[in-house]
This record gives sequence, structure tokens and C-alpha cells, in this order.
Amino acid sequence: MMMRAVLLHPVRFHRDHRFTRTQASAYLDGELGPDDRGRIESHTHMCPPCARFMAGLRRTVSALSKLRGTETPLVSVSDGVLARLRDEPDNDGGAAPPPV
Repeated sequence: MMMRAVLLHPVRFHRDHRFTRTQASAYLDGELGPDDRGRIESHTHMCPPCARFMAGLRRTVSALSKLRGTETPLVSVSDGVLARLRDEPDNDGGAAPPPV
């Protein structure tokens, strides 16, 4: 019986490792029930890689929430190229480029 418990622990740890990574966003958003929250909290307490993952995700969410409300114009590459072409002086009198 003792051997069975020892064998299940690594399997459970691996499942909780994967569960923590797939449910991290829901956890931080407060969308998980108490059992799932407890599962993630106990796993991250024992698993340094998952604890670092959650800390990084928390920092990312915090940084993104600070950006909320700031307007950044979205300019596509083609819009930028077209704007530069419009602004450049016409050096050849408007003639078409020679055929290739």
C-alpha cells in the first residue's frame, strides 16, 4: 500500500503542474472555485518553476492593467510605408520607374 501512494504522488504532481499552467489565468482572474484555487496554491508552494511562472504572469497582468486607458496608435507597416512615400519629394518629375 505504501508503494502505491509513493507512485501516485509523482503522477499527481505532474497533473497539478500541467493544471497550474493551464488554469493560471483563471486563477488570477478569480474564476476558479475553492478546490481548484487550493490545488494551484499548494502546487505552487511545492513547485518553484510554477511559482516563478505565476509570479511572472502576475507581473504581466499588472503591467498590462497599468497600460489600460493609454492610447497607442496602431499603425501597420504598410500604412507607415505609404505615409513615407507620400511625404518624400518627387525627384524624377513623376515618371514611372524603368521596367525590370
